[in-house]
Amino acid sequence: MTVETIPAVEARVHFGDIMKRSYKDGSRFIVEKSGIPMVVILNARDYSRMMDARDERFKILDKIKGKLPRHPEEEITDDVAAAIRAVRSRRA
Repeated sequence: MTVETIPAVEARVHFGDIMKRSYKDGSRFIVEKSGIPMVVILNARDYSRMMDARDERFKILDKIKGKLPRHPEEEITDDVAAAIRAVRSRRA
């Protein structure tokens, strides 16, 4: 699998060819605008595999989360805010 960085203008001009290369060869493209990576082009098979793997990871996280004790959301938010304040005060 290759990953090629291309400017947005080139992607627009050669979009059909880029789609064919992605579909046939599995090539992936990072499309940049003004040197900033904006989007990635990859074929539908690769995208589907990525989403399936993501879903599996979330199933594992949900299973772990289901075994953790329940705490009110407000309590968690307060604890996170307190931790952030503590870190910031140590940096100051």
